[in-house]
Amino acid sequence: MRWKKKALVLGMLSRMPGGRRVYHALQRMLGTNKPDPDEYLSRALEIVRMIRGHGVSPEGATIFEIGTGWWPFVPFLLSLAGARRIITVDVNPWLHISYALQTHEALGARLDKIGKELGIPSATLQARYEATRGHAGSLAGLLDAYRVEYRCPSDARATGLGNGSIDLVVSSNVFAHVPPDILKDIHRESFRILKPGGLGAYRFNLDDSYWYDDRSITSVNFLRFSEEEWRRYGRGLAYHNRLRGVQHRQLLEEAGFKVLSDKTRVDARAVAAIESGALQVHADFARFKPEQLAAAYMWIVCQRPHSHNQATN
Repeated sequence: MRWKKKALVLGMLSRMPGGRRVYHALQRMLGTNKPDPDEYLSRALEIVRMIRGHGVSPEGATIFEIGTGWWPFVPFLLSLAGARRIITVDVNPWLHISYALQTHEALGARLDKIGKELGIPSATLQARYEATRGHAGSLAGLLDAYRVEYRCPSDARATGLGNGSIDLVVSSNVFAHVPPDILKDIHRESFRILKPGGLGAYRFNLDDSYWYDDRSITSVNFLRFSEEEWRRYGRGLAYHNRLRGVQHRQLLEEAGFKVLSDKTRVDARAVAAIESGALQVHADFARFKPEQLAAAYMWIVCQRPHSHNQATN
């Protein structure tokens, strides 16, 4: 599908009463939201590795997830990794019992891989998984068995959680689809609810989502447009804030976080298009280097410092 046609369809659904329900039904009917279990598991494992890479374990932790999405691979895997409690929030009610069951079954079929990846003894992992059996009759029952509290609709800017009550904040493939002003407030709230020394571990796309359906454009096609022009194409269900990786890092630092590590994957084809002039970047993005513009994905781990001095070091 050419990207402008998709933008038109998504724009119409976004404005139509009940459009999000229609979008959900179309996704299910066409199978376009059907996951590759190995890919989704890989993403969830990445979150755990990011956390562990900074000397922290999800074992016994209370974890807050921003953006549940359709398939609860991240919270379910964190539970199998030993998390004590996972609170996951979303503004859209995409999660359904059938998606949760399919996630549960996909994880059950991959326990050996999970155990090897995370270094969890087979007996321990099997016991944790077996403890969820017999609770698949309802979404609430299955979530409870995984120690997952699903809040939807819920505002991640105002969680109602206590100061310093959370060990870890995580998110996968969400931040690109949140307006910058809202994202600022989400980061401030995450900082507030995290314990001193607690981590935020985030992975998210930076590229133009339309590129996945229309390879005639580059992964940064949306950088051609001014903010006003982009509103015609990237709103509602298709919203993308177009923030570059350095801007995401800056928002976290402005909220008080100390960035421990950040990594981006750069699209070489997009760099070439920018440097050759084949893609004319709008003046709004002129201050960024080609590699910053062409970053397609980002992984970032940050920490609520133990003290103000630590934050400034």
